[in-house]
Amino acid sequence: MLQAYRFALDPTARQARALSSHCGAARTAFNEGLARVRRCLDQRAAERSYGVPEDQLTEVPWTLPALRRWWNQAKDQLATWWPENSKEAYNSGLDALARGLRQYSGSRAGTRRGPRVGFPRFKSRRRARVSCRFTTGAIRAEDRTHVIVVEDLNVTGMSRRKPGAGRGGRGLNRAIADAAPAGLRRQLAYKTAWYGSRLVLAGRWYPSSKTCSACGAVKAKLALAERTWTCDGCGARHDRDVNAAINLARLSEHAPSVKGRPAGSGPVAGRGASRKTSPPPGAAAGGDEASTPHDGTPAAGQTGTAPPQGEAA
Repeated sequence: MLQAYRFALDPTARQARALSSHCGAARTAFNEGLARVRRCLDQRAAERSYGVPEDQLTEVPWTLPALRRWWNQAKDQLATWWPENSKEAYNSGLDALARGLRQYSGSRAGTRRGPRVGFPRFKSRRRARVSCRFTTGAIRAEDRTHVIVVEDLNVTGMSRRKPGAGRGGRGLNRAIADAAPAGLRRQLAYKTAWYGSRLVLAGRWYPSSKTCSACGAVKAKLALAERTWTCDGCGARHDRDVNAAINLARLSEHAPSVKGRPAGSGPVAGRGASRKTSPPPGAAAGGDEASTPHDGTPAAGQTGTAPPQGEAA
């Protein structure tokens, strides 16, 4: 499968000047190459009028290799500032000229489909499209400042309607099913591999909501209905979801990166977490967090990291 990426650049003033210089270099190479082609064509026409044999006529640099050879010989006279830019900038302009000449020849010969194509024209600094192509080497735009920690939630247990839950329980079940958290994790796994980022999977028994993000103390029990709670150790008051998000973000700082292994394959355990695949001894089937195992994937109980490329900051 082929992938294409389009990135919006936000260059500094210095970088913007460098990009503009490369685009100008491509335009210069195109125009100088076109001028050379025109001079050679005029010279050939004059030579024919004098009866010069076809095999002795002046050679016209019509193809990209021929244009490159000519440019390398003439660049010191035509563009004394050429070392300031990448060779790819000049090659970009020459390649555009070679493609224009090829399309013109094919259009005249009737071998090119579509509307007729005229002879290439010089590019104006004001009207021409400001562009430059880089066709060799590895070019990557990376963002290693995040891309991601997820929890291994027990979706089946969360969506099972509890006795006495009423209509609210039915609505929660439908909302969980619509969210499709397993599909979300699957997409995050392969997309983080695409972009060279890292996906960290918090274990099913990692107490993200019950751990105080201020002092690290773990609350013994925290019912699902308790949306805010106060730490018995330091007295800090927490919003359940915000506190869990802080703890999960910190988990990524200590999660190992296993190169070449699929996302979620390696063990990652935070403070108070267990790597067991079954509930810890004494866990009841009530509504507190310890009894509501986290799930979301077929590999229940596995915790791990993402990996194929890169590391998260």
